[in-house]
Amino acid sequence: MAWYDWFASFYDASVEGFYRDVRQAALEQLRPDEGATVLVLACGTGQDFGAVAPAVGDAGRVIGLDFSPGMLKKAQKRITKRGWDNVSLVEADARTVSAEQLEAAVGEPVQLDGVLICLGMSVLPDWEQVFQQAWDMLRPGGRFVIFDVYADSWVPQTSWVKLIAQADMTR
Repeated sequence: MAWYDWFASFYDASVEGFYRDVRQAALEQLRPDEGATVLVLACGTGQDFGAVAPAVGDAGRVIGLDFSPGMLKKAQKRITKRGWDNVSLVEADARTVSAEQLEAAVGEPVQLDGVLICLGMSVLPDWEQVFQQAWDMLRPGGRFVIFDVYADSWVPQTSWVKLIAQADMTR
């Protein structure tokens, strides 16, 4: 995680311009309702919180999960700056995170209405296990939205993304 702790210092500047429109489309597909509980898995610096937190409202809950303390530190600064009382952070391994860990973070029972993973599945180890773990915590009828990068052949950007984000773009 040391790489991502360091990457957090320039993450927003390096990726947001490229993925802003796709991130917005993913959030539109999630369609969180007022009062919903949404897990933002591999939340990084919290770029998704700006759309999700207002959508779920004061009665809702956003749980940002990441394994990098550096990313979570930046996410906490974003939360504090914006005054989002409905956003909680969890430092945990997405492969083994439990509902109990999420409940401990928010201080109440958790039933996930949505799961959002933006630019996370290509960097998480054991991505199938991560997907299953999050899927198992999603309530029946909940929404699960993923957006990520993929390249079926090498292009110049492939090397850049692999170097900077340490992403496996073949997934």
